[in-house]
Amino acid sequence: MKFGAFIVTFNRPAILKKSIECLLEQTRTPDLIVVVDNGTSEDTKLVAQGFPNEKVVYEATGANLGSAGGFAYGVKWLYERGYDWMYCGDDDNPPRTIDTLERLLEIACTADNVGVVGTVGARWDWEKGEIQRLPDEMLNGILNVDFIGQDQRFTVHRKVVETVGLPNGRLFFGYPDLEYCLRIRQAGYRLLVDGRLMWEYRAQTKRLNLEKKRSLLPRRSYSSIWRNYYTTRTYIHMMRYTFQRPELARREALKACGRILFSWARGPRYGAAFSVLQLRGVLDGYLGRLGRTVKPKPKYGENL
Repeated sequence: MKFGAFIVTFNRPAILKKSIECLLEQTRTPDLIVVVDNGTSEDTKLVAQGFPNEKVVYEATGANLGSAGGFAYGVKWLYERGYDWMYCGDDDNPPRTIDTLERLLEIACTADNVGVVGTVGARWDWEKGEIQRLPDEMLNGILNVDFIGQDQRFTVHRKVVETVGLPNGRLFFGYPDLEYCLRIRQAGYRLLVDGRLMWEYRAQTKRLNLEKKRSLLPRRSYSSIWRNYYTTRTYIHMMRYTFQRPELARREALKACGRILFSWARGPRYGAAFSVLQLRGVLDGYLGRLGRTVKPKPKYGENL
């Protein structure tokens, strides 16, 4: 079995270095790690070249493709070179246990009709069009889920690419992993997580005994409301066009209107900016305007 990994990065060389080191310290290391560079920092290339070239290779995308574009780029690169299982990583979300990859591959190789394995998963409610969190008490044994986040050690088999295709890189940002998982599930493949491993991850991130609080008041800071634009746009587009569920697209549009109304509680500056981006997200989702249409803001202070 050929097991490859890629890490999508954007101008964060120090964080990238730690992520590569974490993968190389696993009890089951990838046969090859590909650094998918969405950025422009020469230091990123130098970090990748600081590791043995038989273990780490560097690939510059030539542009900021976003998390969705980097996701698609990495899967395509490994698939075309014959890898059977492909670990999809972000530079700031490495494995949290020393044996994470070993445990994931054990699930992958012992269960039937598996398309994706990961560390944390959730169910999907098609009636409400919402992600459903698994209760802590269910986290035991091998669990079937509908959604595994790209940042949750998403590891996909090449047969998925052969039958379902690649992740939709045109989404740029905002639920590309959800869109891909739902397509994979509709094709009949299983998405699996190790319940005990998922419990360990929740414990490490202090997410045990967590109650989901529903609120229409936006939780994003002013500098990160661009993320709401992309999630709204992607959700509406995938429900309207990919899955032919126009009623769920309409529901999201109504939720966006509610978020707009409540955003003004954070002040006129926040409310005005949030309202414009939400309305654009709804409109662009329905019109199919994808790609990098709104400039992201830095997550760690770097220039984008």
